[in-house]
Amino acid sequence: MEKKKITYNKNHYAVMANDIVKGKQEMTLTEARIIRLLITQVVKEDNDLKTYTCRIKDLADFLEITSDNLYRNIREICVNLLRNVVKIGTPNPKDPWKIFQWVQMAEYDGNGNITLQLSEKIAPFVLELNAWFTQYKLENILGFKSFYAIRIYEILTCDSGITRDEQSEFIYDIDYLREIFNCVGKYKNINDFIKRVIDIGVREINDKSDIHVTYECLKTSRKFTGIKFNISYNVKNNFKGVRNK
Repeated sequence: MEKKKITYNKNHYAVMANDIVKGKQEMTLTEARIIRLLITQVVKEDNDLKTYTCRIKDLADFLEITSDNLYRNIREICVNLLRNVVKIGTPNPKDPWKIFQWVQMAEYDGNGNITLQLSEKIAPFVLELNAWFTQYKLENILGFKSFYAIRIYEILTCDSGITRDEQSEFIYDIDYLREIFNCVGKYKNINDFIKRVIDIGVREINDKSDIHVTYECLKTSRKFTGIKFNISYNVKNNFKGVRNK
């Protein structure tokens, strides 16, 4: 099995089908960043998914986490990468989700190297995408300290397609956001959900990404039922990127 070395470039794009972006996901921040890094390895000319290898120290340096922590937790991280799934909606009301693994193989050689391969089931959602896809520069999400910041950023980027002169507004049901963030059983109190998911995510997006977001909570009668996001181009973070070639 041929192994390619992971390319570390914050200017490369993560390119995914919209169905993946809108799918239900749950994972740790580190796991999410590793998966997005793997997705940036896919090039336009690929017709299948490659196997990638890297030194743990180099990966830690790129993700700006301590290598000791990554070495200590690498087995657990790899096990979780194999367990992590994305649940994709279907038009069938009796079977409304398809469930796919993100990663199908993880290997550690005992000498500081790990090898990873995205799942073949994910291939249609990252290969040969000509329409209905979302792309963003890896730089935009690497500085986030919250997994929910990544998910809010991806969903808003998917729906907005922001350019320098554009401004967009989107309204989402709170139940829908809970669903795709896979936190239906968490933060049941709406104030906790706003504080721990929305507030943190929006703050990090505004500080560290290429879009600027404001939001307001919407009520039906006396109950908060939706959130309206306003998105515009973030002038202070003018990131320019390229898809991996």
